[in-house]
Amino acid sequence: MIAGCNTAEKPIEKTVLCCISVDGCGYSVKSIDPDEELISDVSIMIFDERGEAEECLWLRNGETSVEIPLVTGKTYSFRACANFGYRTFADHISELDETVFYMAYPDEYSKGMPMYAAVDGIRIGEDATVNLKMKRLMARISLRMDRRKLSKGIEMNVIGVRIGNCPKSVRVFGTSRVSSHDQCFGMGFSRNDAQTAALNTLTNDNLSGAVTLYMLENMQGDISEPIDSDSGKVFNEQDYRKDVCSYIEMDIEYLSHEKYSESPLVYRFYLGESRTNLDVERNCHYRITVCPEDDGLNGDGWRVDKSGIYDLGPTYFKSYPEPYIRGKIGDKVHIGCTFSPPNTPFDVGESYMKDDKETGIYDYEIDPDGHGAVLTLTGPGRGWIYMVAGEPVNDGALFVIEVDLPSAGQPLQTPDMLTHITPMGYFGPTRAGSHVGKPT
Repeated sequence: MIAGCNTAEKPIEKTVLCCISVDGCGYSVKSIDPDEELISDVSIMIFDERGEAEECLWLRNGETSVEIPLVTGKTYSFRACANFGYRTFADHISELDETVFYMAYPDEYSKGMPMYAAVDGIRIGEDATVNLKMKRLMARISLRMDRRKLSKGIEMNVIGVRIGNCPKSVRVFGTSRVSSHDQCFGMGFSRNDAQTAALNTLTNDNLSGAVTLYMLENMQGDISEPIDSDSGKVFNEQDYRKDVCSYIEMDIEYLSHEKYSESPLVYRFYLGESRTNLDVERNCHYRITVCPEDDGLNGDGWRVDKSGIYDLGPTYFKSYPEPYIRGKIGDKVHIGCTFSPPNTPFDVGESYMKDDKETGIYDYEIDPDGHGAVLTLTGPGRGWIYMVAGEPVNDGALFVIEVDLPSAGQPLQTPDMLTHITPMGYFGPTRAGSHVGKPT
């Protein structure tokens, strides 16, 4: 469909059908990886030598070319906006200086990436064709990991990457930059979990694969003060630039022989053309390789939030009071485990307690810290409870509870009870209809 914006009468002059086209391709479904060439709609604006609007056209449904009569020998300026989802027009070319494109959210590409074109001084000849080469208003950022300088035994698993201070809008026909944090998405373009798998997979050159992020232009310029190392480009909380300059954040699970991360480490580094520049320019492809060194916790070019890091060893595990407990109806027994580190994943075995409660052997109340329980013995019988601590402790305890049963020289081992404990943390007992394995 073609829409016009100027119906004023024009003097009779010699005209020629001018074919105006834009570079693009066909339809695509929405994906985390946008079709960077897709053009689903485009506004084409034509201005005369005085900057007055001659025509304002809106092509939709994937159309990328149109023929329109223009005066031969006359000079025109052309502007185009693609994938905005609405008609863009102006009565004078100067009005476009303030044209701004807004994104609803940072990964909206169902209509294609926002693009623009600007061409001036086109003199129309007898055989007139005008091709408008579109430019994306976004930058592409490809991210890889190089772990070759890490010390032996260091594991860094990337589970999330995102753009911080990701602009919500961009000036279409001029240089664009954000001036406050309010002009940025709270959460920019991001990839999580399986989408980051390439960063944890080695290629033939011993580097990781790459993931790609996208963002609107943010031209924050040069850093005026001298910077001797990359760490000078990591801004502290008092520096206003931390709120307007775009950066990459990576969430990384960390494990070494001495430390582990209870919550992901957050690595942040600021973008730009160089160590002393903060520009992220439209229609540019930035290739970044992150190179952690030594223990991976003190990189020169980033700021690391290490609040989730804990010392790993030594570890210990102990259960109380003893594995075999005999009691009478009405007795109360406190059972549980102590271990280090204290934040180790722990299964107190409540599923076993529920089974024994249903058979009437005892009632129970889990300790506030989840590491034990108080049993109130309620009826004759034999039950058992299995408690297990996960990484890095990898240990467990089995409790057998006998209530008002005849005393014997040794506790009775039932055929369906497995009590073998392995160093790797996969151990019994098991019951029909249930499965106990290594905790996650």
